[in-house]
Amino acid sequence: MAKKRNKELAVNAGLFAISSFGSKAISFLLLPLYTAVLSTGDYGTVDLMNSTVSLLVPLLTLNIQDAVLRFGLGKDADPEEIVSVGLRMVVAGGTVLLLVVAALHFLGILPVDGIYCVFLVGMFYLSALSNVVTMYVKSQDHVRSLVVSGLGNTLIMSVSAVLLLVVFKMGVLGYMLSMALGYLFSVLYLFWAGKVWQCFGVEIRSGLMRSMIALSAPLVANSIAWWINDVSDRYVVTLICGAAANGLYAVAYKIPSILSTLQSIFYNAWAISAVKEFDQQDSDGFLGKTYELYSGAIAIACSIIMLLDIPLARILYSNDFFDAWRYVPLLLVGVMLNGLSLFEGCLFTAARKTKAVSWTTVVGAAVGIATCIGLTLLIGPLGAAVATVVGYLVTWSTRTVVMTHYIARIKVSWRDEIATFLVLILQALLAMQWGMQLFQVPALAVVVFLRRRQLKSIWGFVRKKVAR
Repeated sequence: MAKKRNKELAVNAGLFAISSFGSKAISFLLLPLYTAVLSTGDYGTVDLMNSTVSLLVPLLTLNIQDAVLRFGLGKDADPEEIVSVGLRMVVAGGTVLLLVVAALHFLGILPVDGIYCVFLVGMFYLSALSNVVTMYVKSQDHVRSLVVSGLGNTLIMSVSAVLLLVVFKMGVLGYMLSMALGYLFSVLYLFWAGKVWQCFGVEIRSGLMRSMIALSAPLVANSIAWWINDVSDRYVVTLICGAAANGLYAVAYKIPSILSTLQSIFYNAWAISAVKEFDQQDSDGFLGKTYELYSGAIAIACSIIMLLDIPLARILYSNDFFDAWRYVPLLLVGVMLNGLSLFEGCLFTAARKTKAVSWTTVVGAAVGIATCIGLTLLIGPLGAAVATVVGYLVTWSTRTVVMTHYIARIKVSWRDEIATFLVLILQALLAMQWGMQLFQVPALAVVVFLRRRQLKSIWGFVRKKVAR
């Protein structure tokens, strides 16, 4: 049984790895193009539009994609009915947004140019549809379709970006169009691969929509709180320091996205396994062992990427964007804490304790936004990076306490977890200083020593696969 669970988790993680690594590799190759062609102001404005979409999607759709996944895995209803509920919520939310944007345009009080508003509405529909059909396809175990969708999205976006930015020289408009085209391919492909088009006109049984919203609605507060932790710092930086400073700060996230990609590979597979294998007492230690393996792997990866911060910045950041390297170390630690919180969140959702997921996130978000405003006023964008760590730390620590007492008593060495975090904070302080790369090596060595058991397990797994 344990071998079967590990195999399913490993297979799904492997498939998501193919998609994520391929997508991120192409995206990284294009980053020098973006930073060379676009100004820091243009890049910052588009980043704000994307950040706004990431807030509006869960708010206007009531986070229905999470219910699509949970109900789909739980076999609570016919799959076609479940995805139909999700699609109807997307249409309803998109209609509300369209009416609000039209009203603001009519009143002449839109804060940005009309082209950005068109991009905002278009990306809302595409992002919301992508979320729903992705969760539906995932719930039906069509993981390979998700791999093709992710790679196709990136390929279409990349080719169109080169054509629109380099050949046709369309500037920021070409940048926005390339993103929209990538999402459009993803949505259309998943509609076809998952046969979602067969769900149009399906009659939904009484009470299903209400039950799905009852599960997903409490997660809206969670999504908003995560949004505050994830991207509100960019709004604060824009308001206090300007769009150009936000462009610099936003591009700093590209190096930490290496770590978030590694996390997402596992998280996408874990979201399925957590529901199927949930055990409140963690009787066989499966949940605790998985947590430690995941935590150890991302901690070591975080330390290595931090060590390579400046060399990566020289390759990826062009012109004025190079100074973004200073924000990367703290953002990396924040991303790691975010990944641990998401892991625990899957267990909360598996236990259907979605209210606890929300309020633990809200606590961290409240502390994070208050810290962000105060520190950004004092020390500029660097203060926002510090606040990111603080917000995620509060969320992770609060969620860990609640989880171990009321959700799942997973068997984990919390002493090692805390020691690892403290070492990474010390390394981040060193990494923020120019010329301190060699002094980070001892910190990496300590992290490896603390997580040696997990590293040994990972190495043993890899050796077995290679031997086959």
